[in-house]
Amino acid sequence: MDTNSWSLSPYASTHPPSFQRVPQGNPQYVSLTDNFRCPVCRGVLREAVQTRCGHRACAQCVRDLLAGNPGGVVPCPVSDDTCVVLKEEEIHRDVSMRREILKLEVYCNFRNEGCREILPWNALEFHLKSCEFRATPCLFMSSGCPVVTPHRDKEGHADQCEYRPVTCTHCSQQQTFRSLKSHEETECPRVVVQCPNSCGSESCPRQKMEIHIEKECPKRPQVCKYQTMGCVFTGEEADLLRHTEVSRDNHAYLTAQHSHQVALDTAGCRKDIQEINSSLQSLTERMTDQSRQMESLISALDGFKHTLKTIKIKAVSQTERLITLERRVDNMADRELVEKQGRSVMLLTERQETLEQRVTHLERAGPSGGEGGACQPRGENDQRLALLDARFADIDLRMQVIETVNYSGVLMWKIRDYTQRKQDAKAGKTTSLYSQPFYTGPFGYKMCARVYLNGDGMGKGTHLSLFFVVQKGEYDALLPWPFKQKVTLMLLDQQNGSRHVVDSFRPDTTSSSYQRPVTEMNIASGCPLFISHVVLETPTYLRDDTIFIKVVVDSEGLKQH
Repeated sequence: MDTNSWSLSPYASTHPPSFQRVPQGNPQYVSLTDNFRCPVCRGVLREAVQTRCGHRACAQCVRDLLAGNPGGVVPCPVSDDTCVVLKEEEIHRDVSMRREILKLEVYCNFRNEGCREILPWNALEFHLKSCEFRATPCLFMSSGCPVVTPHRDKEGHADQCEYRPVTCTHCSQQQTFRSLKSHEETECPRVVVQCPNSCGSESCPRQKMEIHIEKECPKRPQVCKYQTMGCVFTGEEADLLRHTEVSRDNHAYLTAQHSHQVALDTAGCRKDIQEINSSLQSLTERMTDQSRQMESLISALDGFKHTLKTIKIKAVSQTERLITLERRVDNMADRELVEKQGRSVMLLTERQETLEQRVTHLERAGPSGGEGGACQPRGENDQRLALLDARFADIDLRMQVIETVNYSGVLMWKIRDYTQRKQDAKAGKTTSLYSQPFYTGPFGYKMCARVYLNGDGMGKGTHLSLFFVVQKGEYDALLPWPFKQKVTLMLLDQQNGSRHVVDSFRPDTTSSSYQRPVTEMNIASGCPLFISHVVLETPTYLRDDTIFIKVVVDSEGLKQH
């Protein structure tokens, strides 16, 4: 595959390394003539390409036209007398036009704010970073100011901003201009204030006035010393003395009442302690009884462990039998035998689930029937059951592979758990995945696909790499070699079905990848830069943590035996 030619894939490189990238956004052009407009979208030509008939269009618009036609052939969108049918291999980059577009004059994005600059499009991005009319937040945004002004007015606003820092003339603490008045009226410790009780004392700083109010002010509110007994009197010092004299009888009554209540509370506490001691004794007896029941329960669980071990051995044996059967069903001739083994696996699965439920019930239903019984054996049983589940999952996967074999030269590959599989690839656990085999016919070529979710070679860490593999088949001696059929690799659009990523190639017949296999499979060949992770990991191609890969092998010219 010529990696330097224009490609239908929207993710292949569309300009040489020395070409300046197209700025982002849609600027306002001073003048945009028709020769700079795309005949498809009527916007400015972006990543301009040229057809064999000399017409120009956006690269993405052409990709959309070709992608909407599975054959890769569509009429030219201009439709004049010089037009021809568009073919992917006859479309090329128009580097000259791309340079001209970058020189088109545009207005500054802040034209409405007052900027009158007119400059080439390729200079706009640099200008926007220094434009005097660009929106700039207030210098005191961190203090709470929400105002955004043109950059040239930033200093003028800062001089009048309500959130600008100022220093209190009394305590030298820094405040915002907005909060200074409130600070002086309620918080500043050095502002001179009068006594709020109007006791006639001299004014003093707030810090000292607080001490005066708490300890010295003759008019400060004072509470009766019998407050804890229930007296609610509060008044000035002179009033408190008079209250103490005239309320002796009341205070004596309150004291007696309080003492009586204390005696009642003490008697209640003694009764509660006796009940607690009685409960502790009863709980001790119950714990002794539960310990005996626990020993019996552990013995029963040991019996279930032995039964689960037997089922595990049967599952391993069943897996080995299925592996043997797989070698006999390449042409689906022994389907009934596979189905019989599948039913056997289902019976084992049902028995395993029943035993797992019984073990779970016994472990949770402690001696008293509640939660928490037989906790310690639970971890070991879970480990055994997890191993059994893994065995059955492997059997299920192998059966799925057998049942999804395709003999029409088309592979539809569903890859689940994309995120976890990509992490495994990054960690070096499983760097690549192989698809199930597919065939060009019942007696045709045997093939599969190979994918590197974290990329391979040039695409490692940035792209998904997709390759095609020729495998050793049962009927290779009857087939023509080297392998010459056209191969199409696709990543399917799961959103609206119109943006599939497609890459097609015809095999290099001199490559060892397409000679008759002498080992189980030949060396893979394909696209190390098939699609970038940035584009792949969007809702268009990745949904429910799943992607779909399709491989189509053209069977034209093949003889069916």
